[in-house]
Amino acid sequence: MKIVKETLNELPTWDDILSSAPQEILDLIEESKNTPQGTDWHPEGEVYNHIRIVFERARQYGDIDLLISSLFHDLGKMSTTKKNKRDEWAAHGHERVSANLVKKYSSWIDLLGADSEAVYEIVNNHMRIKQMDNMRPVKQEQMKANPQYEKLLKFTEFDSMKSITDEEINRYK
Repeated sequence: MKIVKETLNELPTWDDILSSAPQEILDLIEESKNTPQGTDWHPEGEVYNHIRIVFERARQYGDIDLLISSLFHDLGKMSTTKKNKRDEWAAHGHERVSANLVKKYSSWIDLLGADSEAVYEIVNNHMRIKQMDNMRPVKQEQMKANPQYEKLLKFTEFDSMKSITDEEINRYK
């Protein structure tokens, strides 16, 4: 049974999705409340705040694939976050861990009404697309050939905290 509502403007809420989430996802969401991030890129603080902000931005856009991608995209940070050589928080490789969670829970994602293959591509490439300007032309063309390229571009807008508002920063603290 799908949780997704009938119209794009009525995508499932955070609570709707979590009401059917596998326990591992619930546990990671809970752990994200205590997982720090570097403040240069994440003035909103812990991973939980970031995921919620990206989720609400995606929900307003009205695409179930982007919505579910927003839930999964940083779940890998809980196992990869550590201090780097500059004594700053970093989560290198989190996108691969997050993408593996998408594969693991693809049946649940499909039940939610999303395309788990599209979600996988978005989650797996959400950090890589940010490097487009630094890629060789052949790599840029490969990225543009990804069937989820347009959704990746849109997701990057939601994921960027450059345009974060004070309301967003304080909403989940």
